Amino acid sequence: MKIGFLVPRPTQFEAPFYRFAAGDRSHELEAVFTADEPGSAVFDPELGHEVSWGMELLQGYPQVSLPREQRRRKLDELLAARHYDLLITNGYTEPGYLRAARVARRIGTVAALRLDSVLPARPGGREAVKRLLFRLVLSRAYDLFLATGTLTRQYLAAMHVPDSRVGLLPYAIDVGHFRLQARLDATSRDAVRGRHGIPPEGRVLLAVSKLNAREAPWDLIRAVAGLDEAAPWLLVVGDGPARSELERQAARLNARRVVFAGYAPYGDLPSLYGAADAFVHVPREERWGVSVAEALAAGLPVVASSVVGAAHDLVAEGQNGFLCEPGDVAGLGRCVTAALALDRETVAKVTSRILQQWDYAAAWRGLLDAAAQARRLRAA
Repeated sequence: MKIGFLVPRPTQFEAPFYRFAAGDRSHELEAVFTADEPGSAVFDPELGHEVSWGMELLQGYPQVSLPREQRRRKLDELLAARHYDLLITNGYTEPGYLRAARVARRIGTVAALRLDSVLPARPGGREAVKRLLFRLVLSRAYDLFLATGTLTRQYLAAMHVPDSRVGLLPYAIDVGHFRLQARLDATSRDAVRGRHGIPPEGRVLLAVSKLNAREAPWDLIRAVAGLDEAAPWLLVVGDGPARSELERQAARLNARRVVFAGYAPYGDLPSLYGAADAFVHVPREERWGVSVAEALAAGLPVVASSVVGAAHDLVAEGQNGFLCEPGDVAGLGRCVTAALALDRETVAKVTSRILQQWDYAAAWRGLLDAAAQARRLRAA
């Protein structure tokens, strides 16, 4: 099977997935990039500065970059020349993506839409508009819909997309890499903690977060400040416009064990996971949450808010973590305490079993199965 993946640029977790797929000699995945200079640093509006992943993104897999000049014509030519069995567009709002799906279908290629949409916490009029969009536009442009997880599957069901036209393509991570790189000996673990002023004997709660209105851990700081003298250290890794406000909040609450480490390059994350005892991700809105999978792969128990898509698929309540409701500070404090008390060997066993269904190999198998099903439906 020959698959084209139309996406603006490679990400830190999907470039390794493309390389994994390239190892399958029976099938081919080709990334088709539409961003100018797809391997360059990208401005992140939530952080307010450019982000470079500090890793190679453009080597080890089939790819093509479409030039801005005459991009529409070049894409038509590419689709005609490659004649993919399946074309995946990563979303439909990028210029030309919806049209590319229609062109692909006209020449006999199965078209798939990969999306991470979820239902809002409070239903409103937008859902009726979305259902109309699916019925009149998207269901006619695409043969297959690839969800990132369970919450997106629920969204597609609410949009009246038949289950026979739904597959799974999660934001998988390199599980083996995080598992291996997070294994620190005692000296390395103490060194990572020491760089942030945390004593070797302290218990460490790690949060990797953009410090803005959507993700900033106001609730987490209040929860940790409300714990007793045995409260863990909270290491907040990340940056954003709310950092100064959060630092002032920690000072007002006399939360002396809260450390703001600032932005960390992606390559530094495994050692930070390895130096922690538990991981917390409690945004008010998060369609997936790749950091949840990273922390679990590193062997940590996870506390996540119930809006985090990854938590619904990767966290087994009371076994490798807990879910809490956004805004419930007391409940969050209880979850943190319970997570720190979990047996790490049990956490590792449970997580290993779960991640076997969500790693690169599982994502690739699921994609191939969904593509085969879509081709059968189209041929019927």
